[in-house]
Parts: sequence; structure tokens; C-alpha cells
Amino acid sequence: MSPCIDIPFQRKPGSGAFTLIELLVATAVLALISVVLAQMLSATSQTWITGQAKVNNFTKGRAMMDLLTRDLQGGVYRKDLPAFPNQTIAFFTERPGFGGNASLTRNLSWVQYDLGPSTNTILQRADLAQAWNAAGTPAFGESNAPAGAVSRDTAPGVVGFQIQFVYADGSMSTNYIATNRPRAASVGIAVVDDKTLELLTANPAKISALRNGFSSHATGTNSVKSDWEKYLRSDLDWSAYPKSLASGLKIFERYVSLP
Repeated sequence: MSPCIDIPFQRKPGSGAFTLIELLVATAVLALISVVLAQMLSATSQTWITGQAKVNNFTKGRAMMDLLTRDLQGGVYRKDLPAFPNQTIAFFTERPGFGGNASLTRNLSWVQYDLGPSTNTILQRADLAQAWNAAGTPAFGESNAPAGAVSRDTAPGVVGFQIQFVYADGSMSTNYIATNRPRAASVGIAVVDDKTLELLTANPAKISALRNGFSSHATGTNSVKSDWEKYLRSDLDWSAYPKSLASGLKIFERYVSLP
């Protein structure tokens, strides 16, 4: 019988390593996966940022609307008392105000809303408490606004503010006619989120242009929101503003029944 001879196993040349083609294919696949993951991360991040901007806008817009709604619904609209003098947003309302002797004040105050200078973005609410003093205000038959109201800031980021009145025949106007009491008020507010506001603050001229655009494109005879959306759609030069303005700008409109 022939002796058993062990023959050592011999590996084929190159069988234990990747070829250049395999390395190139693996690198390409890895690069493709990295690109897809980066795009997914970017999309997720943008969605989160957009969502935060919407929440921020909704919070500010709702707070402003609720505050103004309470004042308007508690308003005292009499022919012998001033209301909205010279188209200012000012009137008597059945809510406590600031100032005066606390023991004499009542649930009545003069309130006024104003955005101030063209570069301002903080809606201000001024109020003045009314006393029970018979010799004090309000003076019936007086058409001038009371003096001494104290202004306080509300939420920042307001770039558009408009009030219109709805009359019994369905017509709308920015003019308040005491002898023809309006049935409701249409309140329009345009706000930007905090991130976009920070970018706009660096260029006050852009804030002024944006505010002027909202003001000049409110016809006074149509829905405020409809007028402003048409302005944003057709006339606003978006390229002149931060990209975040597209997702960070929100328009709110509410119709408030007047007593």
C-alpha cells in the first residue's frame, strides 16, 4: 500500500482580497446611502423648523386675537361717547384699566391699539382706567379721546394690523360711523415667527417695506386676509427677504360681533 502523503491547501492567488471594482462599487453605495440619509435629515430638520414657526405664529396670533376680541365685545359704542376717533383703534370697553385710585375705578377703561413707527413690530395696547367719580370721564357728548392712557407691549412679530367694520347691509369699511352702528368688526393680523423676526430686525427698512405693503394692500371693502394673501401672492418681492419668511409668515383674520 502506498504511503499517505499530505498535500497542503494552496489558496488561489487574489481570492482573499476585494478587487478594485468591488471597492469602487462599495464606495459608491456608501456615498449614495450617505446622501440619502443627509437629505432625510435635512428634510426632517426643515419640517421641524417649519412646524416650530407655525406653532410660534399660532400662539402669538391667537393671543392677540383673543385680547382684542375681549375688548371689542365689551366695547361701549354710544353716539355720545368717542369711539375709533380719526380711524384709530381706540374705544371704551367694559374691562378694568390701569391708573387712578383703585378704590374708585370700575370695569370700564379707554383702550387703544397701535403698531407705532413703521419699523416697529410690537403691537401696543394702551389703557386708562375710568373712575366712579361723577366729575370724571367718560364725559358724555365729548368726541375727543381721553388723555393719559398707558401703553404696554404685547407680542412681538406683528407686521400687519387692520380693523374693518361690517354694517347691516353687508358693506365693509375702515370708517366707524356712530350713527350707523356696525354689526361686526373684521380683525386682520399678520405675524412672523421669532427666527424670521430676528433676521428682519437686522434690516429695519425691510420691516418698514413689509408693513407698508400690508397697509397699502388692504382695500377696506374686502376680506383683510383675502387682500393680504393676494399681495403676498402677486406683489411681494420674496427674493428681497429671508427665505424663512415663506414659512414664518402667517395671516390671521377673525370676525367679532359687536354689542
